[in-house]
Amino acid sequence: MKPVHVVLAVLVAVVWGIAFVATKIALASFSPPQLAALRFLIAALGVVLIPRPPVPWSVLIPVGLTLFAGQFLFQFLGIARGMPAGLAAIVVQMQAFFTVLFAAVALGERPTSRQLAGMTLALAGLAAITGTVGHDLTVAGLSLTLVSAVSWGIGNVLLKRLPGIDMLSLVIWLSLVPPLPCLALSMLTDGPTSLATAIVTASGQSLGAALYLGLVATVFAYAVWGDLLRRYTAASVAPFALLVPFVAAYASSIVLGETFGGLRLAGMALVLAGIAVIVPPEPESAPVLLPGTSADAPGVIALISRVFAEYGLVYQPATEVPDLLGFADHYEPPHGAFFVVRHGQRIVGSVGVERVDDRTAELHRLYVDAALRRRGMGQALVEAVLGWCRTQRIARLVLWSDTRFDRSHRLYARMGFRQGPERVVAGDVNHSREYYFERPVEGPDAETVSRA
Repeated sequence: MKPVHVVLAVLVAVVWGIAFVATKIALASFSPPQLAALRFLIAALGVVLIPRPPVPWSVLIPVGLTLFAGQFLFQFLGIARGMPAGLAAIVVQMQAFFTVLFAAVALGERPTSRQLAGMTLALAGLAAITGTVGHDLTVAGLSLTLVSAVSWGIGNVLLKRLPGIDMLSLVIWLSLVPPLPCLALSMLTDGPTSLATAIVTASGQSLGAALYLGLVATVFAYAVWGDLLRRYTAASVAPFALLVPFVAAYASSIVLGETFGGLRLAGMALVLAGIAVIVPPEPESAPVLLPGTSADAPGVIALISRVFAEYGLVYQPATEVPDLLGFADHYEPPHGAFFVVRHGQRIVGSVGVERVDDRTAELHRLYVDAALRRRGMGQALVEAVLGWCRTQRIARLVLWSDTRFDRSHRLYARMGFRQGPERVVAGDVNHSREYYFERPVEGPDAETVSRA
C-alpha cells in the first residue's frame, strides 16, 4: 500500500476506536434507541446526492436491520446497561466468531481447522472477560453487547450474498433502514416526542458526539474504507481493523478513566488473538480474464456502478445497461460474446461485443476498476474482443464512448481506433454525449474499412 493509504487506513481505525468513547458521551443525553436513530438519520442525508446501489429493497432491508440497526442498537444498549466502552470494542469483535458459525449453517461453508482454533481462543477470552463481571461490568451489558456481535455476524453473512457494490452508496442507503425501528422503540420506551426533546436539551458534547458518529464514524470512515478496498485486496486492508479495539481501550482509559485488570486484559488479548487467527491474510491473487456468462451480469452491473460513482453520474441499470439485464439476447453465441476480469471473487473488468452485420461488430461495456487501471487490463479486454472478431471473420470493430471517459479514448487511440463524429444521447439523465470510434479488426495498418 502507498504510504498515504496506510495513513488513511490507520485514520479510519482511530475514528472507529474513538466512536466507542463518543457513544458513551452521547448516551448521557440520548437513550440507546434515540442515539441509534439519530446516528443513521444523519448518515442517511447523503441519499439526496448518491444514487441507490443496484440492490432491491428486499435485500437492503434485512442487511440494514442486522448490520446496522441490530448491531448498533444492542451495542448502545449494552454500553448504557453497564458495558465499559473500551471493553465493548473487544467484545463486539466476536462478530468474526459468529460470522464463521452462521456461514457454516446458512451457506454451508465448513470452518477450517485454523478458524476452529481461532474460535476456541476467542471463546476462552470471552470466558475470561465474563469472569470480571462486577464492579464496572454487568451481566446485562455483556449480554447485550454479545447480541450486537450476533446481529453483526448475521449481517456479514447477508452481505456476502451481495455482488461487489460501491461501499459509500451502500452505507448511505442502508442508513435509511435503522431509523424507523429505532424511532418506534424510542416512542414506546421514551415517549412520542422524546427524540425532539432530547435534541433540544442535549449537551453540546452529546450533540457533537452524535454528529461524529453519523458523519465521521459512518459516512467518512466507510467512504475511505470502501475506497481502500477498491484499490487493494481485502487481505491488505482488513488487518488495520484490528487496531480499533486498541484505540478504543486507550481512548476510554484517557477520557472515561476506564481501567483493565489482569484477567480482563488476558481475556481481551485472547479474543483479539482468536480474531486474528479466524481472519488470516488471504494470499494475493492475480486478476484473471475469463469468458463472461449471464451469471456475471450482477457483478458487471456493480462494477459499472462504481465507475459511474467516480464521475458523479446517476446510475439507473434499467436505463443505462439494459443489455446486461437481457444478457442472452446480446452476448450469447453466435451473435456476441462477453469477457470479465476476476480478482478473487470480484469482477474488476468487463467488455462485451455484439455482431452488427456480417462484417461489423460493436464493442460495449469496457470498464475497469479504478484500483487496477494502468496495468494493461483495458488493452487485454479489447484484444479479447478483437480475437473473437477474427474467429467470426468480422472485418470492422466500432464503438461509442462517453466524451467524459478520456482515459478510454487514449487507450482506443493507442490501439489504432480512429475517432469519428460526436452524438447526443437523447433523453439521457446524465446529459451524455458520445464519440464514435472504429478500426479494422486485422490492425491499424490494415486497409481502411469505411463506415457504413
